[in-house]
Parts: sequence; C-alpha cells; structure tokens
Amino acid sequence: MAFLINAYNAFTIKLIIEHYPIKSIKDIGGIFSNPWKKRFFTLLNKKMHLDEIEHEIIRKRYNEPRIHFALVCASIGCPKLQKAPFSASKLKEQLESAAQDFLTDSSRNRYNKKENKLEVSSIFKWYGEDFGTQKEMKKFILSKMGKDLDQMNTDKIKIEYLDYDWALNDSKKE
Repeated sequence: MAFLINAYNAFTIKLIIEHYPIKSIKDIGGIFSNPWKKRFFTLLNKKMHLDEIEHEIIRKRYNEPRIHFALVCASIGCPKLQKAPFSASKLKEQLESAAQDFLTDSSRNRYNKKENKLEVSSIFKWYGEDFGTQKEMKKFILSKMGKDLDQMNTDKIKIEYLDYDWALNDSKKE
C-alpha cells in the first residue's frame, strides 16, 4: 500500500508539472475527460491512470479509509503532501498522522459545538461508505479531532459538507 500511495502522489505531481502553469488539476483534460482518467504513466507493467491506483487497486484491495488523507490531488481542499514518503514499516503511524493532520486542520474540518455540527471536507460525502455507517464516520472524525466521544451523543450531531477548493495547492515566491 505504501508503494501505491507514493506512486499515486508522484504521478499526480508529474501530471501537474507537465501542465504547469494551471489554476487547478481539473484544468487538465478536456470536455469529455478528466485528469484522473488520463493514461499517462506505466505502473506494474500496465499503462494506467490515477483512478485505477486509487479505486481499482487501493480501495478494492485494502479496507483502509485513512488512504483518503494520504493520496493528494494537488488542490487546496485535499490533504497536504507528507514531508516523507510512506514506508511499509511505518505505514500505520503515517496514515494515522495524515488523518489527524487533515482532520485537525480547521480550514478543512471542524466541529461547531454551538450548532452541534461537524463541518467536514466533501471527501466524506464522496467516500462516506469507506468510513462505515454515518455514526461510525462521525466517531472516526471526532476521535481524530481529539474529541472525547464519551461526552458526546453522536446520533444528535449533524454533518455539513464543506465546498471543496480545487485551486492548485502551489507556492509562489514573490
């Protein structure tokens, strides 16, 4: 899994570099295609696209929802690229760290105590089934945020999905 996550992230960066400057990864492709379906690399002796790595290999082979915080799409709304590549020997810790980093970033996810509402990334709307039932997903999110689940009635917590920011996550020196 570590190899596949690193490959996905490296090929995403390659795709961005090949088309730079762009405002969003979604600018790559045409009217009838998207960047995640573009076959532009060879992996495992096969010409592939990013969706194959994510959906056909990783999500089908591994029951691991934290991959959604390890795979990057080069957008502001997506998880940040980790400082070090993922490794098999440290994968559990790295996935946990990536999940906590993403879920404690209040620009992407937050708990609104006053309204008893989770305001979370659209990743949870798109891939909710990877996190189990609605109740299990709430518990997953809140636990990674460091909330005391014993003090919360997750059945009463509402979920609001935040707009996803597809702008390119790049840095420009002025």
